[in-house]
Amino acid sequence: MILYYLIVPILFFFAYWPTNWLYKFAYVIAFILRDVVHYRSKVAYRNIKNSFPEKSEEEIKKIYHNSYRYLADRVVENIKCFTITMNEVEERVQISNPELLTDCYKRGQHLVIMASHISTWEFGGYRAITASEHDNFAVVAVVNNPRFNALIQRTRAKMGMHLVMMDKAKDFLIQPLTKPTSGIFISDQSPSNMKTCYWTSFLNQETAFFTGAERYARNNNAMVVYPKITERSHGYFTAEIIEITRDPGNLPYGAITEKFARIIEQQLRENPSDWLWTHKRWKHKRSNIQA
Repeated sequence: MILYYLIVPILFFFAYWPTNWLYKFAYVIAFILRDVVHYRSKVAYRNIKNSFPEKSEEEIKKIYHNSYRYLADRVVENIKCFTITMNEVEERVQISNPELLTDCYKRGQHLVIMASHISTWEFGGYRAITASEHDNFAVVAVVNNPRFNALIQRTRAKMGMHLVMMDKAKDFLIQPLTKPTSGIFISDQSPSNMKTCYWTSFLNQETAFFTGAERYARNNNAMVVYPKITERSHGYFTAEIIEITRDPGNLPYGAITEKFARIIEQQLRENPSDWLWTHKRWKHKRSNIQA
């Protein structure tokens, strides 16, 4: 409790800074994380090296070094979420092909957004809300500290997103739908339920993926898209909506998740530093699960 009341005023102090100031401050955060505290340095370096065995040691070190800058940018964006406005979100994240979403809304079809931790996922989530004509929900992880969890989830929901805690998602996702919905599924983290995961080769490693987005899309005949967010200048982004399918029932099981994996793999090959490399993405091994 004491930690909460000590940290929150500091977070809000920074949250009221202009966003461009925060991005400059992110260089300081990157230096501290990478060179002072060595935040998950072994995990990040190992993940990068295993993912790009064809790259030289110099290239690996460059990706590793730059990845902390991208991580620090995500840190300050999370802080800015406390005070960011809808207008600033729309200015910072532009959608290059909104007509793909508009067509889905006109058809009254449900929408599944399979998102990743590439680029600005928090600002991107807000932008999905401002562009949506459906009721919106997102499946999110629970923060261990209940007070911080309440604060973070309240901040994420401030523009109209209904948040579904991951431990409650199973019951929520089987409820019958009475009107069109848009659901965001962050689908690039290590799944907790290894019985329902989908295995594929991803970045030269056997990798488990969540299947919740695919199963939900199939059950509700939802159009599935991936928002490919790239940084056009520091702090300003473009989201290209990539259609995965608008007819999930006609695809074999696993095809949606497989296509998602291939899309983000290609995006990471284009810009390898811009991912959450400090995450223990490969803590589960397929051979250990099947043994």
